[in-house]
Amino acid sequence: MTSLAFLAPVQVKTSNVVHDINTVREALVFLNQWPKARRGPISSCAVRGCNAAIAGQMPTEQARQAFVSFAETAGVLAKSDFPPLAGADQKLSVSGRSP
Repeated sequence: MTSLAFLAPVQVKTSNVVHDINTVREALVFLNQWPKARRGPISSCAVRGCNAAIAGQMPTEQARQAFVSFAETAGVLAKSDFPPLAGADQKLSVSGRSP
């Protein structure tokens, strides 16, 4: 049986409380509790992704990414899901050399 645990939790913030979403099933519970008036194509896509992962038709991490996309779009992603690039604070000239 394929594990439904995420490699890294997705942190979402609702009502000033941060929740760690650790599995596909937890993501699906969160999505099913999302207010119906705020649901749309991205939340529907995340629900389909979670259901596909539970059915073994999609990798867990692909379902996680669908959930992250939903959380980011909905404005509930607690922190960036990706670390900043090393050296991103350095400016490069057009030629690609450091100033």
